Order: sequence, then C-alpha cells, then structure tokens
Amino acid sequence: MINYFFIFFTGTCIGSFIFCYAQRFKMKASIISPRSFCDNCFTSLKYWQLIPIIGFMMQGGKCKFCSQKISPKSTVIELIFGLIFIANYIFINPISNVIFIILFISWTFLLSLQDYYTKTVDTKLLYLGILAIFITKIHLICQNFLESPYFIIVFSLCMFLANFMKVLGEADTILIMTFFLTFGFFNTLVSILISCILGLCVFIIKGNYNQSLPFIPFLSISIIIVYYLNQI
Repeated sequence: MINYFFIFFTGTCIGSFIFCYAQRFKMKASIISPRSFCDNCFTSLKYWQLIPIIGFMMQGGKCKFCSQKISPKSTVIELIFGLIFIANYIFINPISNVIFIILFISWTFLLSLQDYYTKTVDTKLLYLGILAIFITKIHLICQNFLESPYFIIVFSLCMFLANFMKVLGEADTILIMTFFLTFGFFNTLVSILISCILGLCVFIIKGNYNQSLPFIPFLSISIIIVYYLNQI
C-alpha cells in the first residue's frame, strides 16, 4: 500500500512540475526563480500550498492571501499523472518499459502544453527528449532502418515537403520522424490518423475554422494510445 502511495505522490509531483514548467515557458520566465506565487496577488506560496492536490484542498480552492479562486488545471494534471503512474506500475512490464513510457508521457505532455499555450516548443527540451529516445531505443531504430531504408528515406522526404509547404510545423515534423523511427511505420500512420480525427473533432466543436490548432497535443495523445494498445 505504501508503494502505491509513493508512486501516486511521485506522479503528482511530476505533473505539478510539468504544469509549472509550461506556465513559466508561456510567461518566458525562469523555472528556477522566482519561487511559485499566486497568479492574482503575486504573493510567494508557502511550502504546504505547493503540495500537489493537498495544497489545493487545504486552501479550499482559493488563495490564502487574496481569496481569489485558484485554477484547478494544475490539480487536475497532478491527479492525472498520479493515476498514470499507478496504472503503468500495475499493468506495464518489465520495469524498463514502465520507466520509458512514464518519461515519454512526461516529455510529450510538456511539449503539448507549450505548443498549446504558445504554438512553439522549447527546442532544447525537444532535442533532449529525442536524444534520450534514440539512446534507449537504438536497437529498435536500427532494426526499423535496416528493414526498410528506402522507405524511411521516402517518408522523410514527404515530411520535409509537408514542413516546406507549411502543412506541418518543424517540431511536428521532427516528432513524427522520431515516432516513425522508434515505433515503426504502421503505428506512426495510425497515430497521425487519430491525431487528425481528434483535431477535426476539436475544430467542429469550437466552430472557428479560421483558427489554427496546435498539433503536438493531438499527436502525443495518439502515439500514447497506440503504444498502450500494443501493450495489451
């Protein structure tokens, strides 16, 4: 029971950090300084207010200093990541796969939030994650490349053309190529299809057809869905 609590709490802490990182990126502020503060009165938060989920509940959803309502976004993300950590611990084996998918979800979720808020991503974070994937999954990348080198070249040219024609952003193209080399053509193709369907649904719901949508959130969700389906 203690193990589950520790894993859940670790997940909530990661979720809290990811949300904070994305918010600081949106504000173009340092992740280190200043310390976390109220978005309304800008008062620095006490240590107990920073405890994931519990801090929000102890304040009753309102800032202790100015009584302004606190956005539940951070708390929701903390809860989601806590549940993700527990689910992966229970259902995914071996432990190396658990570590990989948790880091992968954290990385893509952070990129998704950055893309959602600013339509841009931190290039250092993007390439650092890609480097980590290449190091940990080098055997799969080499296998995929040896099985169909010409097909990979053709697919790469298509992605380059899509980027050149502004159909996809640079970060979108790089992510798709990374997924393609790591997870294979079929999984990537299904992920792109799911991404387009999700994006289309959001377009229809919002009803604003002149507004562009960030594609990385849909792409990240779809590749994670495909990954879990392959684990079943």
